[in-house]
Amino acid sequence: MKNLQALVGGNIEAVSGDDWHLYLNEEGKILSLAPNRRAALLVLEETGVLTDLYCGDVVILGETEDGDEDDVPEHLIDLAQQLFGLHQAVS
Repeated sequence: MKNLQALVGGNIEAVSGDDWHLYLNEEGKILSLAPNRRAALLVLEETGVLTDLYCGDVVILGETEDGDEDDVPEHLIDLAQQLFGLHQAVS
C-alpha cells in the first residue's frame, strides 16, 4: 500500500474493472493535480462508462482470480498501445 501511495503522491483511491484496478490520489482534484486524460480515456474505452475526472498519476495493476494484485492484463496493454501509440520494449 505504501508503494502505491508513494507512486500517486498520497492516499489511494481505486477504480476497478473486471480484472484490473486503477489507483490514483484520492485528493487529486482537491490538490489541483493535472487531469489525467489518458487514464480517463482508457477507463472509458474499457468499461464504456466514465464516472469521474481522474487527476494526477495513476497506477494500473491486474487482479488474480483470488483477488490479489497481478501484472496488467494484456488486453489493457494492447488497448493503451492502440489509443496512445505506446510500444512495449522488447527484451
